Amino acid sequence: MRLFDFESYRSVLAGRPFRRFWLGFTFSILGDSMTRVALTWHVYETTHSPAALGWLALCYTGPVALSGFLAASLLDRMDRRAVMIADCLVRGVVMAAIPVLHLTGHLALWHVYAAAAGWGALMMLTLAGTPALLPSLVRRERLGTANALETLSYTVVGVVGPPLAGLLAPRVGAPNLLIVDACSYLIFALALAGAGPPRAGTGRRTDGGAPSLRDVARLLAGHPVLVSTTLMFMAWNVGYGALHVWLPVLAAEHLGGGAGLYGALLGVFATGEVLSALLAGSLALRWPLGILICRAQALSGAALVPLAVAPAIATGLVGLALFGAASAPLTIWAQTLRMRILPEDMRGRAFAVLRTIMQAGAPLGGLAAGGLLPRVDIRVAMLLSAALAGLPGLAGARVRALSTAGPPDELPVDSRHEAATDRRGEGLPGQEAG
Repeated sequence: MRLFDFESYRSVLAGRPFRRFWLGFTFSILGDSMTRVALTWHVYETTHSPAALGWLALCYTGPVALSGFLAASLLDRMDRRAVMIADCLVRGVVMAAIPVLHLTGHLALWHVYAAAAGWGALMMLTLAGTPALLPSLVRRERLGTANALETLSYTVVGVVGPPLAGLLAPRVGAPNLLIVDACSYLIFALALAGAGPPRAGTGRRTDGGAPSLRDVARLLAGHPVLVSTTLMFMAWNVGYGALHVWLPVLAAEHLGGGAGLYGALLGVFATGEVLSALLAGSLALRWPLGILICRAQALSGAALVPLAVAPAIATGLVGLALFGAASAPLTIWAQTLRMRILPEDMRGRAFAVLRTIMQAGAPLGGLAAGGLLPRVDIRVAMLLSAALAGLPGLAGARVRALSTAGPPDELPVDSRHEAATDRRGEGLPGQEAG
């Protein structure tokens, strides 16, 4: 048996609909990565306030808690590609407003917060729409590779986007970098429109029925794999949200750098993600995905400890690279398990609900770190990020249903039985054969 199966990448990318989708999606993520750095640095440079950074983090992801359920309904009741195209067009206009206001001399801090909030309010349409749409673009046996390519979109552009934004921000003005993001949304919309007609099973039912949000909630709350991974990843996101507040402060005030160093540290983190995501999407192993998720999350937290104990550029580069390498496979493996568990016509709502809950951790972490940093040593905030990221992985390993879940081409018998029992008892629509 081969350890790596890189032929899976060639096979998936050979399909024109998926290839167009993935290229447009990747360029859109590049624009988003540059925008996040640009707005973060603009707020810090304008205010020099950790609290202001915490409010920015809250604006970026806080609205997800309010808009996620609307996204859930739209993604299962309407054509998912059409919903995502509309999302791209609206967010493109929102991002374009920032450089226009800056060039005309009218940009205020509240405009930045409003743009971040607008981005956050709509992000779930693509964040949940992507995993809901992927099964209609690739063959079932290639879902793991398609999930890896989605993660690679985030990680590869993370290597390029933040360092590039860090270099360009002092030269062209951080707000002006959002022009790239606005253009990227237009390109993604065109890619979605040209990806071909919707295939059967893209969110709309032909029998007139549709699972209710209560049906979705019952399935999610009753499945131990879904419950445990959601709670684990929410805690990880709290730690990650805090990182987005203490990292620019660390770069500027403790490591003697500026926007360039901040962008470079994010780029190193993304480099670690790229390498591990490539391997995770091509590993030909039969180890349970659940236990791999638990171990990887525990390692991600451990990777931040040396940086917290001895803050320095060297420990920052090594620690963030290892943090990225351990964290990238988490979404790939968990999403593959979820796609096997969730019925097709519940995926839009289910992924929206799951990702809404998980994403809620980031603004909580950012807001908490913004209030904590002026009162404690920065290393305390860094150790809290490490604990929140890693300790849930150790706890998850004690959940038997999770630790034995996988491999990606099959579900454990007990998980299948639970899902079937829920469907019979609650009248839920049938799950695809796995």
